[in-house]
Amino acid sequence: MNNNRIYRLTIGLIFTYTILVVVSIIFHRYIPLANGYIWNIFLALLPLLCALLIDFLKKENQFLSLLIGIIWLILFPNSPYMVTDLAHLNLYHVSYGLDISTLHSAWFGVLFATFSIITGVLMGMLSFYLVSQIIRKKFGTITAWIFSMIVSLLSGFGVFLGRFPRFNSWDIIRRPDYLFKIALDQINSHTLGFVVLFSTMTFALYWLFYLIFDVSAKSDKI
Repeated sequence: MNNNRIYRLTIGLIFTYTILVVVSIIFHRYIPLANGYIWNIFLALLPLLCALLIDFLKKENQFLSLLIGIIWLILFPNSPYMVTDLAHLNLYHVSYGLDISTLHSAWFGVLFATFSIITGVLMGMLSFYLVSQIIRKKFGTITAWIFSMIVSLLSGFGVFLGRFPRFNSWDIIRRPDYLFKIALDQINSHTLGFVVLFSTMTFALYWLFYLIFDVSAKSDKI
């Protein structure tokens, strides 16, 4: 695993996040829900930090690595969840009176939302790649892809719980019984459709990230 590439991309994503924070402070009057995007990117950064910590500790303390891996799994849906922030673009006109098609200042919000979502999703895909590579190295390629599919499926359900019943990642620890009860009550054909859609999207994004990152990493060795 080419850790130098992973560290460089991590630093680049954190730098992008920093720029977005500065932009949100300077142009907050033109960017509705800026604080919400900044917070969501931070939540998407947490699984990346967990993945890096797992990679650092995997040989030193396997039990701690496993514990952090569970935390990573709980936090990971915060990354693909950011795609649902596209729904806020509808609020720009309805709630804020910003006409995206004609008002120049409205594009501050549109571009900010776009870069925020891209940054958050890339953070998640990098963490997904890093954890999957650890699984691949330890248990083999087939196990790693099965792991990727399971994570994508769980992530799709996690995105649903975050967007509709409005649960947070820490609710699985703070009130697991209530979360489980509501989750069961929410299961229907529409829920399954949403979960399948987002699971497929998450797996497809990871697969594309894997192809781009892995192929470019191998080309460095030629």
